Amino acid sequence: MKTLKTMIAILLTILTACSNKQTSQEAIKVYESKIVVAYVTSWSDIMPDPQYMTHINYAFGHVNETFNGVKIDNEDRLKQIVALKKSKPELEVMLSIGGWESGRFSEMAADSTCRQAFANDCRKIVDRLNLDGVDIDWEYPTSSAAGISSSPDDTHNFTLLMRDLRNALGTSKRLTLASEASAKFIDFKAILPYIDFVNIMAYDMANAPKHHSALYPSEHSGQLTSSQAVEAHLKAGIPPSMLVLGMPFYGRGGADYPNFQDFKETGKDNKRFEEKWDSIAQVPYLIDKESGKFVFGFENAHSLASKCNYILEQDLLGGMYWDYSGDNEQNELRSTVANNLLSKTHKSKVLVLTERGGQHGSFTDAGLKWLNEEGKKKGFSITEINNASPITEKYLSQFSLIIQLDFPPYTWSEEAQKAFINYIDQGLGGWIGFHHATLLGEFDGYPMWQWFSDFMGGIRFQNYIATLADGTVKTEDAAHPVMQGVPTSFVIPDDEWYTYDKTPRPQVHVLASVDESTYVPASDIKMGDHPVVWTNDTKKARNVYFQFGHTAELYATPAFTQMFSNAIRWALERQE
Repeated sequence: MKTLKTMIAILLTILTACSNKQTSQEAIKVYESKIVVAYVTSWSDIMPDPQYMTHINYAFGHVNETFNGVKIDNEDRLKQIVALKKSKPELEVMLSIGGWESGRFSEMAADSTCRQAFANDCRKIVDRLNLDGVDIDWEYPTSSAAGISSSPDDTHNFTLLMRDLRNALGTSKRLTLASEASAKFIDFKAILPYIDFVNIMAYDMANAPKHHSALYPSEHSGQLTSSQAVEAHLKAGIPPSMLVLGMPFYGRGGADYPNFQDFKETGKDNKRFEEKWDSIAQVPYLIDKESGKFVFGFENAHSLASKCNYILEQDLLGGMYWDYSGDNEQNELRSTVANNLLSKTHKSKVLVLTERGGQHGSFTDAGLKWLNEEGKKKGFSITEINNASPITEKYLSQFSLIIQLDFPPYTWSEEAQKAFINYIDQGLGGWIGFHHATLLGEFDGYPMWQWFSDFMGGIRFQNYIATLADGTVKTEDAAHPVMQGVPTSFVIPDDEWYTYDKTPRPQVHVLASVDESTYVPASDIKMGDHPVVWTNDTKKARNVYFQFGHTAELYATPAFTQMFSNAIRWALERQE
């Protein structure tokens, strides 16, 4: 009889685990696009904008002093964040329990009564506050590095905790966790039936003079990188569809630069420090100008775009960042992550090439915002990249349109050039280029890309109006789809007005040109015949080039946004 009871108990355990595993996998399948998890802290006062994420992890809750329940930091703020679901019902808000120096996990998980009471309290809080689940951020089982208690039994007890939490939460609520980059401390195969996904904390992996969040190993990376952290979790038994790669909105320094400095504060002392780019690790860093010493490793839009590309290439579930308040007022980091990951359900995919920052920064920032809004209305999504290294024929095959929003025709690898040429010559998608795309010649040690020059009408860059000037543009082909609804003449404000060694007109179909006599202020830098909007009809790909693209003012110019919108529609029509 005892043996029979034991067998029945074992069978029930197996059935429960299988049921939980099936439910967990089904829960993952509801995500039709990549996800973005934003950690929002209890101590910041900025309210998150739901457009930039799919999930909010509220930091933090803690194991209470009696090891049998949860206490929440600043519960009123959590209630305000939950209220954001009124404007975005699909937003999921989770309570993240734990954090660095948050203890009492070991004592709670080791005692079955306390563990069950804790799990039940989690469910009560989820129901009372209308949360979508809980995120466990125990740092870390079996380790006292965070100044908390630990036990050799913590890893096993962690599995029991996740089991009890799943049973208490049921199948309709999320259960996730934050995991240390090395994938140590947790038996992932054992917890797999109970969880929805894993947030990899791929940061704090080193201090200056090393990167703390390098994507790939380089001479400046520490013992771990983001790619190695993902590989470690895959080897530990978590499938890509349940992995969310963490990205920091802060940097780490040391003796020569403030540690844990948010992105919004980084690099303000440009008299003493200079920003550098590690092209192998795919992250920026600061050096002391006088000594040349690496003093601070951090992230920017360029590096986050690279990490998002990695997420897409590896087909991970999505990205996570700590924390929302670290970004600047321009939403530079949040928008980069959202632009690259939150667009998978749309019919058409558009690749946007940018350099970010610099003198064209305002045009790019405004352009990405405009494209996101236009995409919502017109049914396309955008993916932003800041360098040509991801470009291959396979990579381009997923896009119906390439927009060279702010990116020159040099720095491209031979493979990227060949893939782009094939894309245009074979008509595999459309192309829209702006301003910087005709910076043709020998620049920054790169030779001129002759095919691209021929594509643009056989031209070579010669000069530009450095002081910026308004100019009146004349429509030459009002019947062309790109010019529909555009006035016969209109003013483009504050642009550089490139000149070339010759007019592209004999080789291209000119849609509009600028009247150089209308420049305000007047300029002696002139071409004579000066086309500024054209298309190359010899190519199979529908293409259009706009010579302007210097400031954000353009997006307040109706003629410009009309042309841009027309060009996107025209380019995508052939693909549909």
